[in-house]
Amino acid sequence: MALKTHGTMAVDWEQRIDFDRLRRDRLARAKALLAKSEMGALLCFDMNNVRYITSTHIGTWAQDKISRFTLLPQGDEPILWDFGSAAKHHQLNCPWLGERSRAGIPLLRGAMSPEMGRAEDVARKIRIELEMRGLHKQ
Repeated sequence: MALKTHGTMAVDWEQRIDFDRLRRDRLARAKALLAKSEMGALLCFDMNNVRYITSTHIGTWAQDKISRFTLLPQGDEPILWDFGSAAKHHQLNCPWLGERSRAGIPLLRGAMSPEMGRAEDVARKIRIELEMRGLHKQ
C-alpha cells in the first residue's frame, strides 16, 4: 500500500507547507533563545544561520563564501546585508523583511584584501545598528 503524500509544492487546493508560519516560528525560536542569553544581539555569517533567521536564500553557490550576514538585535527584527542585487531582490520579494535588507558584503572568506577595509566597514555597520538600539555596550 502506498503512503499518502501531499508533495512539497505549494498549491491553492490543499493545506501543505505553511511558509509564513515556518518563517515566524524559526525567528521566534531564535528570538526566544537570544532573550534568555546575556547577549545584546546575534551576528551570523554562516549561510544556514542567515537563512534560518531571515528566510532568505541566494543559492548553494554561496554556501561557503561568507558573502552575506545578518544581525538579530535583542528585542528587534533581523537586519540582512547581502550583495546589492540580492538585497534589492529581497526588498521586492521578501515582505517579511520590510526595509531591513541592505547592500553590503563582508570579506568573502578572505577574497578581499585587508587593505580594502571590508572588515572595518562591516564592523561600522554593525556598531551603528547596535548604537541605535542602545546595545553597543553589551
